[in-house]
Amino acid sequence: MFNIDPRIRGIPAGRDQVVALFQSINAPNLAVPGKQAGPAQAFVVGVRGQGGLAVFVYLYLAESQDCAVYAPRKRNLTPEAYRTEEAEAMAFVESMGFMMDNMNYPGLSADDKDQMIKTLPVFQKDPKLVQAPRGKAAGGKLSPAAALGRLFASF
Repeated sequence: MFNIDPRIRGIPAGRDQVVALFQSINAPNLAVPGKQAGPAQAFVVGVRGQGGLAVFVYLYLAESQDCAVYAPRKRNLTPEAYRTEEAEAMAFVESMGFMMDNMNYPGLSADDKDQMIKTLPVFQKDPKLVQAPRGKAAGGKLSPAAALGRLFASF
């Protein structure tokens, strides 16, 4: 089971420490305890530490530039226990309405891994450091082109 750890604001992992990365392809509205409700993006991250493997669930709340990190009780898992914990993490985020996509992190090039570590909110020290997503203008408002695109997509 996973519990929110308010002390964690990002997963400080190096390129070679990440063993798995899953990202949501949707952004359902969530009401996370102690946070402003709104659309969220989920990440499930497998990390190799000194003592073993661990799985974290990271929810990014873009509108409030906040996050909720669900940390595991055990952070020194064997590969077998890790697979079980990863399956539980996936079931946990899917129960909240997320549809997850395997980013195939181990199969990426070193440059692509570095780019993910530098840009994805899950790896930032603070979610406020995340740059506005494409289509958003300064201040978090939609750019005119993005607004027009959303309008046409609604038909």
